[in-house]
Amino acid sequence: MKFPALSFFEGKKNLFLCHAGADVDSLASAEAFFLSLKKNRSSMVGVPEHVNLSAKAMAENLGLGFELNPALKEFENVVLFDLNSPEMLGGFGEKLRAFAGKIFIIDHHAKTGSWLSEKSVALVDSDAVSCTQVVYGYLEKNRAKISPLSARLLACGIIADSARFAVSSKEAFLDMAQLLEKSGVSYPELFSFFEVKKDVSERIAALKAARRARVFRSFDKIISVTQVNSFEATAAMSLVFLGAHVGFAGGEKEGKILISGRALNNFSSRTGFDLVKHVFGPLSQKFSGSGGGHAAAAAFNGRGFPIEEALFECAKLVHGFLEKETGKTSQLKEYD
Repeated sequence: MKFPALSFFEGKKNLFLCHAGADVDSLASAEAFFLSLKKNRSSMVGVPEHVNLSAKAMAENLGLGFELNPALKEFENVVLFDLNSPEMLGGFGEKLRAFAGKIFIIDHHAKTGSWLSEKSVALVDSDAVSCTQVVYGYLEKNRAKISPLSARLLACGIIADSARFAVSSKEAFLDMAQLLEKSGVSYPELFSFFEVKKDVSERIAALKAARRARVFRSFDKIISVTQVNSFEATAAMSLVFLGAHVGFAGGEKEGKILISGRALNNFSSRTGFDLVKHVFGPLSQKFSGSGGGHAAAAAFNGRGFPIEEALFECAKLVHGFLEKETGKTSQLKEYD
């Protein structure tokens, strides 16, 4: 079955579902799709577990409605946004496995093999910088009316997932120009919808991550890993900001383990390094869990293994990639 036209969803009971801990791109994608329907009274935007702070700010500033942990039995269709594995739904994944209706996915991550991919119909463009860019292309193809609010949402998703166009493409710039015109606001105004100032706890987490970091050298590249109690993504990015070519931060909460990885964009693009393909995919063969995301920004979710061992394995996998890329063997050296 091909991904259906927009008319397929009109008037039906649709749940437009984000991934757990929905970010700006995921929530904006679901909300823009919802707003594009002329008959959407029986539909709803849902979020498993929680939204992140930036997405929460966007929802408050733009007056968006959504329901946390909605009941699936009320719906005919579930459309998932910005995810490629059931693990990205948190505990909601098992509920979806039992869902008797149709499941659809709109995404921009590389495809992964899972029961979800087998059970669903997907619209995926892994060349898109954001899920909202995929949604925008779909809505344009279906000649949907894009309101100023929808345009603002779609634009916010592109800005957020492209890291303000640090990771981008010609198509993303062209789409952004069109969305700016439709949005009725300026480019700087878009930031105000979802920007959140770092609170003290996030700043402390980043500084502690640096203090606890292990630093490795592989050829002329620096790999760093650290353990944190929260803000894994911020911690991983802070290691890259401090000088690492690739950084990993791992934390555990209520038995669940999250490892966040970040890489310098020019390192990833120049060498072909991909966190999902070269690290988190192979990592799932040794530790219980799975990963997803982008070449330079991804995460691994699992449980039941020592974080320190998994982080060290991440460093070794990056080293293994560099050995293949250079065609040479070398020692992975750790600095005190």
